[in-house]
Amino acid sequence: MNVGITNLGRVIVIALIAVGIGLPSGVMAQNNYYFPEANETEFDEQIPSPAQFLDYDIGTHYTRHDRIVAYLKELARISDKASFQVIGESYEKRPQVVLTISSPENHSDIENIRKEHLTLLDPEAPVLDPEEGKAIVALNYSVHGDETSSGEAAMLTAYYLIANQSQETQNFLDESVIHIDPAQNPDGRDRAAHYHNSFKSFPPVADPADAEHNQPWPSGRTNHFLHDLNRDWFAVTQKESENRVDFYHKWYPNVQIDFHEMGTNSTYYLEPTKPVRTWNPIIPEYHYEVMNPLLAEYHTEALDGLGALYWTKEVFDNISPIYGSTYPDIQGGVGVTFEVGSSRGLVQESDAGEVTFRSTILKHLHTGIATVRAAVNEKQKLFEYQKDFFQSALEEAESQPTKAYVFGDEEDPSLTHKFLDLMLKHRLDVYEVESDLEQDGKEFKAGNSYMVPTDQIHYRVIHDIFEANTSFPDSVFYDITGWSLVHGYGIQYEELESDNVRDFQGDQVTELPERNGTVKGGTSEYAYLLKWSDYNAYPALYDMLDSDLTVRAAHKPFTANITSNNEKEFGYGTVVISVREQDQKPGDLYRKLRSVAKAHNVTFYSVDTGMTPSGIDLGSTNILPIDKPEVAMVVGEGTSSYEVGEAWFLLNMHVGMDVTKIRSRQFPRTNLQRYNTIVLVDGDYSDWNEDTVDKLQHWVEAGGVLITNEDASRWTIEKELVSEDLIKTFPEDTTESKERYDYEEQADRWRASTIPGTILEADIDPSNPIAFGVPDRRQLFIKNSSLFLKQSENPYGTVAQYTEQPFVGGHINDENLQKVSGTSAIVARSEGQGKVILFADDPNFRSYWHTTSRLFLNAIFFGQNLSL
Repeated sequence: MNVGITNLGRVIVIALIAVGIGLPSGVMAQNNYYFPEANETEFDEQIPSPAQFLDYDIGTHYTRHDRIVAYLKELARISDKASFQVIGESYEKRPQVVLTISSPENHSDIENIRKEHLTLLDPEAPVLDPEEGKAIVALNYSVHGDETSSGEAAMLTAYYLIANQSQETQNFLDESVIHIDPAQNPDGRDRAAHYHNSFKSFPPVADPADAEHNQPWPSGRTNHFLHDLNRDWFAVTQKESENRVDFYHKWYPNVQIDFHEMGTNSTYYLEPTKPVRTWNPIIPEYHYEVMNPLLAEYHTEALDGLGALYWTKEVFDNISPIYGSTYPDIQGGVGVTFEVGSSRGLVQESDAGEVTFRSTILKHLHTGIATVRAAVNEKQKLFEYQKDFFQSALEEAESQPTKAYVFGDEEDPSLTHKFLDLMLKHRLDVYEVESDLEQDGKEFKAGNSYMVPTDQIHYRVIHDIFEANTSFPDSVFYDITGWSLVHGYGIQYEELESDNVRDFQGDQVTELPERNGTVKGGTSEYAYLLKWSDYNAYPALYDMLDSDLTVRAAHKPFTANITSNNEKEFGYGTVVISVREQDQKPGDLYRKLRSVAKAHNVTFYSVDTGMTPSGIDLGSTNILPIDKPEVAMVVGEGTSSYEVGEAWFLLNMHVGMDVTKIRSRQFPRTNLQRYNTIVLVDGDYSDWNEDTVDKLQHWVEAGGVLITNEDASRWTIEKELVSEDLIKTFPEDTTESKERYDYEEQADRWRASTIPGTILEADIDPSNPIAFGVPDRRQLFIKNSSLFLKQSENPYGTVAQYTEQPFVGGHINDENLQKVSGTSAIVARSEGQGKVILFADDPNFRSYWHTTSRLFLNAIFFGQNLSL
């Protein structure tokens, strides 16, 4: 049965929304506002409301994460309808929690319910009987930390489901298992809550200009490392994402809702999205045509009952599997995004009147309850859909020529291992390569390579990891269109179409194999070598430099005799540690390198002579000392918090580097002499006056290395800190007649003109120190900007150049493809005694584009040794 709202109730709700603040406290006042249709006697008095527990009315204060956790924990302590668990913790040590709500009978049999639900993944098992099975619902809140109404709604939703004793609510609990994650981003939420509480006024100020409504950089949207966790479900780079993806795969919800906020002048957004053009082509159309609209009937009924305005089928898309509302779509569930117009404070003026914090909470509360209603009422359709999804995945795989994907590179075991870890996080069936395999000139060695067959229920996940989409029904997108993870990792892989791929398939990998770094050859009296092709060579090198070892890098390749009968190739960037150049005895050095090897899972090779069979010898002038990078990065107002976070995460968590973060307003007053490298990420540096520009220029000319991304590269060129140039993106002749378009096309035409995360191919010079360690000249970049760098006038200065036909995957219109073809992806230039290294794009894109993040790290470690 569906619960409606009477006309009187609607009047009450609208009146309360208008007043919003200053309502009398107490359970009845709170319940009358948030549950106007419910009879007060329907609520169990033994269950404390959020207002009773917190001692303030919900919507009058931003609740800290620890208090939300305490309330949910209290509900689980008091009621046998709830259980509480910690699924992990954030970088700032805040717990990630889930409250599971169901009937007491279901709780006593919860593990069997979970296992029975997972039979929906088995194509051979019968579809789950709706009379026996339970609908699994995941309500996930506050993935963007400053979209804070959802965290408050989470507490009210939990309270309602546990305390409300109506027949309908009891039916919800009998027929479903509901998981509430109140804060997917605990650190960001507390950052936002603290800010809003710090600047709230008594009475509240609705003026949009008030400080309460305008968070400073970096705002509370992102996590500790300033990553957008809503875009990390597929790449799984952050620990919060790893924890929630692991929990997801324990349950495979039928329905998962992601609660968000948007601009104050907006109303409420819910799915379905725009037909066809915003759909992932690998997902059955039935999902979008039937399942999303089916749930929307319940959601719109709830919003209609509140008299709330809403919209669908605009702006947002379902194309990429990177979100909390789209990741379920490639797992047989139905994912949905909710967006409410935000108050960003207790009350804020909008074009249509005041928006209160309470009103935003109210809407999320009722659409959340409506979701449970929909899941219970439509349980049979959801079960049938999930069963069919996995059955059809096998059929889809069978119809495709590719029978397996093989990946792995013995030259880069660390990145191979990291990619394998990602496959296992997504619960893919992965197997060892049993015998050496060669495909299209690439060698995949047993012991260093893995195979992912396509004939498995997660074929659609596999497809989106390995295949770059190149065709889309439209040209308007909300976010990236090139999401194939294998291209971001840059590891060696190939498609296998032969029916005998099983001949090379060994044991299944059920857990990540342990790796053990070592020093091959034992103690040396002469030197040790470390290949630069290994992604973990970066933290190993920094560890050595931080320990005051003298370390060199080979700028030309060579071979070396590892043992009397074993000659090995060593490429560009090979790290050379000469025993006699150290301030410690050979035995102590060996023990130190063995410690480094174990800490970072790398292999050092012991050699006993500087004479090599081929290539340069170890005493060559082409083997140059490496100075320890002393890196500062400009952060704060004007800079891209995303790119700051990506660089910070890479340097901090991968390399182990204590990079200094200098706020942009502090930079003019900072003594730069202690740093040999400065990073300017994408941003607006126009606030810096000429004195600051001169200061930076003098620092570069005195020997500093300046590394810039995107608009920082543009600014650097415009301020003549480097003698390079841009390709202009506007026509020089302004006298021609202009095109004329319909007014309603403005937004779509603007979006169609952007470059939405497109995968492009560049030719890179592997002998340039910035490219050390790359396997070949073909390098893939992801472009998400409209910056086009000209080829350097210095013939050695263009490190990477987009090819004449660079398109690999995603979407790019013909005009932008023509513009980017032949332009530079990376340019390096000497200025005085220093260097400026310009990246046209973001090399550390979302912390999974390792293909280019290694180039950024090369710029940091080897920039000082560039000779241009």
